[in-house]
Amino acid sequence: FHQQITACGRDLQRGGMGGENATLESTLSAALREVSTRCNFVHAESLRTAGESCLVQSGTTYSADQFAANFHRASLNFQYPQYICVPGRVWKTQRCEWHQDVSALPTAVFARAEIAKVAELRACFALPLCSQGHLVSVVLFYSRSVIPYDERLEETIFSLANDILGEVCARLGHAQLQFVNYGAPAAPKKGQTGNSKILESAKLALQLEPAKRSREDVDNIIKFSKRLPFFKYVVNACRESLCRNMLLLTLSKGEGVFRLPDDEEYVWFIVIKGRCDMMVRSDTQGKQYPLRIFEEGETFAVPYLKLLTGSGGIWADVVASEPGTIVARVSVEERHRGDFSSLTKPLLYEELAKYFDVSADEAAEALGVCMSAIKKICRRHGIVRWPHRKLLSANKAVSVIESKISETDDATMIEGLRIEAINVLVSKLRVVLNPAFIASTEVVTTVPIDGED
Repeated sequence: FHQQITACGRDLQRGGMGGENATLESTLSAALREVSTRCNFVHAESLRTAGESCLVQSGTTYSADQFAANFHRASLNFQYPQYICVPGRVWKTQRCEWHQDVSALPTAVFARAEIAKVAELRACFALPLCSQGHLVSVVLFYSRSVIPYDERLEETIFSLANDILGEVCARLGHAQLQFVNYGAPAAPKKGQTGNSKILESAKLALQLEPAKRSREDVDNIIKFSKRLPFFKYVVNACRESLCRNMLLLTLSKGEGVFRLPDDEEYVWFIVIKGRCDMMVRSDTQGKQYPLRIFEEGETFAVPYLKLLTGSGGIWADVVASEPGTIVARVSVEERHRGDFSSLTKPLLYEELAKYFDVSADEAAEALGVCMSAIKKICRRHGIVRWPHRKLLSANKAVSVIESKISETDDATMIEGLRIEAINVLVSKLRVVLNPAFIASTEVVTTVPIDGED
């Protein structure tokens, strides 16, 4: 692969240029095709912004074969909010990402991992595309091979892709486009904790050791806690205990939040000032990327690391992204843990999704809540119906298809079975993924087509 990239660079230096005008779409389409063919990528896709809320497929794509074309059709079902999955992170950080095998990643890192596995797509290189300093698209290139991260290889492909893009723009007479890396991220949203006298009084009280806090100090912390979503449903007795034992941590940029051995059990962290990033690394030698952003007023905990990254060797940690970041550490005493139900503690969508493979009654028992609480949580996350049965049906269908594929050598039959598997996986993902990831369109049927995409 390294030799092919080097040879491509030499060929590009001898390339010629034409002179016809083109739209952004046709220019980008030509660039995706040429970068893919010269750099040995089998699929490329371009995602555009839909307002300020999310990224969606732009329709500009390149597929070298039918498997890649089917992956593209399945991808039309999904959208990516800010910082969510590979496209959403590249959009908001304006940094390139390289993953050696997206088919092996958890859905929180790459939502279409199961579909990529069926389509035989492995390594992925994602780049932000700008025009005159403004981001116009996020482009993802895919390879059939597993390719571990290599800094020199990434730099070579990045430079080569820009050279090819510049050549295409000049040839088609389009305004200059450019792939960028480490650009300035978008400004974070406005914090929820404010900068008032209540906050300042609470900060002074929190700087004292819990045993030395007066009644007035605890009252000041309680007043401030009423501004935080974390405390929305907390009963008064539990609220006072949480506020009396709350600790304040001031972090330098890049400093980890989790420090104490007992941070894992019934301990939550609330961002008071600044911002914290959950950083992940998808392979041993790879770079770290922000998986999730926690702004002022938002809450996280140690179990979120395993919850969002799974157990597939993904490294993760939560660090301060700004100097002077202030985080409150909230520990629930054992006597209040029974009252601290899922109506009072932060419950991510992914935490609820862990129980989609069992009935709602079993999920309620595992979470320690009643069915009414489960229904309220579902409504909060936009879940209309508990997906247990649909998920079981989809998993069974995928297993049957995989068994049929392993038992035949007929290429035509395998192609049809793979298409069927992708359709089932799309239906499954539309059930289990966070509704914020689902595009507001009907399921796209991935039927075979003639010719390239």
